[in-house]
Amino acid sequence: MNRSINFDAGAGPMLAAQLSGIAECLRRRRAFMSVEEYARALEEVEAGLDLAGECLGINELSVAMARRFMPFYQGATLCLERIHEISGYGTLASCLSSLNIAEALFESGLCDEAGVATPNLVIGRGHVAPLFYACRHSRRGMPLAFLAAVHDKVPSVVHKDYGFAYSMRHSLGEGVGIALGRARSHRDQRVVCIAGDGELNEGVSYEAIRLVGELEARNLTLIVDSNGRGIDPLPGKLSPAYLAAYFDQVFEVDGHDTQAIGECMRDAERQQRSAAIVCHTRKGSHSFKRASHQAAPPLAPGKTSSCSLTAGLIDEARADGPAHVFTADLAARFGLTPSQVYCNVGLAESALLTAAMGCPEEELKFVLTDDKYYLNAIDVLHSALIGCRNLHVIAARKNGVWGGPTYVPTVFGLLTEEAVYELTDPQDLLACIRRRRAAGGNGLYLMYDQPMERILAMRDKYRRLSDEFYAYQTERAGGTVILSSESMAYEAFQAATAKGCAHIRALSTRPDLERVRKLLLEAEEVIVAEHNGSRFNLAEYVESRLLIRVRKVFSDAYEWPRIDTFQVSAAPRMLESMLSEPSCVLAG
Repeated sequence: MNRSINFDAGAGPMLAAQLSGIAECLRRRRAFMSVEEYARALEEVEAGLDLAGECLGINELSVAMARRFMPFYQGATLCLERIHEISGYGTLASCLSSLNIAEALFESGLCDEAGVATPNLVIGRGHVAPLFYACRHSRRGMPLAFLAAVHDKVPSVVHKDYGFAYSMRHSLGEGVGIALGRARSHRDQRVVCIAGDGELNEGVSYEAIRLVGELEARNLTLIVDSNGRGIDPLPGKLSPAYLAAYFDQVFEVDGHDTQAIGECMRDAERQQRSAAIVCHTRKGSHSFKRASHQAAPPLAPGKTSSCSLTAGLIDEARADGPAHVFTADLAARFGLTPSQVYCNVGLAESALLTAAMGCPEEELKFVLTDDKYYLNAIDVLHSALIGCRNLHVIAARKNGVWGGPTYVPTVFGLLTEEAVYELTDPQDLLACIRRRRAAGGNGLYLMYDQPMERILAMRDKYRRLSDEFYAYQTERAGGTVILSSESMAYEAFQAATAKGCAHIRALSTRPDLERVRKLLLEAEEVIVAEHNGSRFNLAEYVESRLLIRVRKVFSDAYEWPRIDTFQVSAAPRMLESMLSEPSCVLAG
C-alpha cells in the first residue's frame, strides 16, 4: 500500500491536522496491522477528509466516518484485543473485566454510538476508554483508523473530545466525587458512576462514599467492577457491608452477566434509592504487552527496567537490620516478590505514608509508589518527611505516562530542605540510601524508570564529579556543555555523543553547583535539558546561582497519555535542533 492522502482537500484545518496525526500513527504501526486493517484504516481517513468540513469536532467526525463502513471487527472482545496488539501495551484486562458493565450501559441508553449519551454517567475507571471505543465500533460509532491510534493520537483515558462527559487527568479516584456533585445538583435525575475496587482504595473515593450516605444522595447508583486486583492483587476484598453503611441498598451480581447488571440498574431507579451494584468479575494481568515484548527474560541485565531492581537494593539494606517496606499497588514495578516481606496498601496514598511513620524511628522504612500518587497526598508526604527519620521515599517516574505532571520535581524540591534526588541508575539509588542512612536522615528520590540497557550504555562513559554530578567529555575546554537532569540523561547523552560536546548529569533538583561552576562559566554555551516546568526548574536555578544565561529544553504543557511522550519525542528533537544551529559551538 503506497496510497497518498491529501490533507488539504477542503477539510477543516483543525480536523485535517488531527487526521494527519492519525495517518502518521498508522504508518508507524503498519507492521502490527494486517494488510486488510491498514487498507481499511486509510480508506476511513480519506472519508474523514471529505466529512471534516461538516463536523464540529473530532468525535462527531469519528461517528460520521464509522457510519460509512460496516464494523471491521465482529464483537468488542476481538476489537479490544486488536487495539492493544496494535499499540503494544495498555490495560486490556481492565477493559475486558468491565466489558459486560459497558454493554449494560449501552443497552440502557446511557451510552450510544457517539459515546456517553448523558453527563449523568461518570466513568471513574478512566483508563478503560478503549472499552467504550470498542463498544462504539460494533455500533458504527468509531472507525478502525481511530482504534489503531489509541495510546498515541487517540487518548486511552476518558476525554470530552472523544465522547465522554468528563475528561480525567488522573485515571482513577475522582469518579465517585464527581458523581456525588452531579447527584446533589440534579436531584430529579438518576446519576450512575462506574468504578473499580482498586479505585475505591483511594482516600478521595472513601470520602465521597461517606458523603453519599450522609448527604442522602438517593439518586446515585455506583457500579463497582470487583475483581480483587489493581496492578497487583489488592490487600483485601471489597466489603459489601462497608458500602451498605452508606447506600440504601447493595446488589451483588455476576459481573459477566449483562442482563443481571441491567436489571439491578433498573431496580435502583424504580425504587428511587441510592444503590451500589458490586459486579464480581475476573481480571488477568493488569498491563498488556505485545507478544514480541514478552520474549526477553524478565531479569536479563540489559532488558529489565531500573525500578524493577529496587527490591534487590532493599534486600541489601535489610542485611544490616530491620526494614519496613510499603507500596501502593506497585510491587511488581519495583521487583518485589511474595518471598520478600512488604505491605501493599492498595491505592491508599495517605495511609501508605502514615503507616510508615508509625514504624520505629531507628529502623529503615521504604515507601515505594508512583510520583503521581504522591501528589494526591502531598501534605501527608510533607508531614512524613519532617515527622520521622530513616524514611526513604522512592517515587517511580516515567515521563509522559498517565499524563505525568511536569512540575513534580519542583513540588518535591519545596517539601524538604534536604536534597531531592533524580536518578536513573540503581547503583546511584543505593549510594544515596547509604549516605542518608549514615546521616540518620530521610531520602526523597525520583527514580526515572528506564531500560537498563540505556543505563549500562552510559555507566562507563561518565566520570563522577561529586554525589550530585557525572560528567562526559568535560576535559575539552569551552564549546557547548549540556547540563541535564536525570530525566533527560540518556537523550542528552545521545546528543552529546553525536555532536561531540560535553554533558553533565545532575542527580538532584538543587545540586551544589560549586563543583561544576568553572566548567559552566568557561563554556561558550550552556544548554539545560530537563523534564519539568518552565519556572523554578534546574535551568532557572543555574541562572540565578551562577548569573549566566542558558538555553533551555523543557516541557510545561500537559500531556495526555500516549506513546509519543515528551521523553521520546519533543525534547530530544528540540535538543537536536539547538545543537544543529550554526551558532552552536562544539567542544574541541
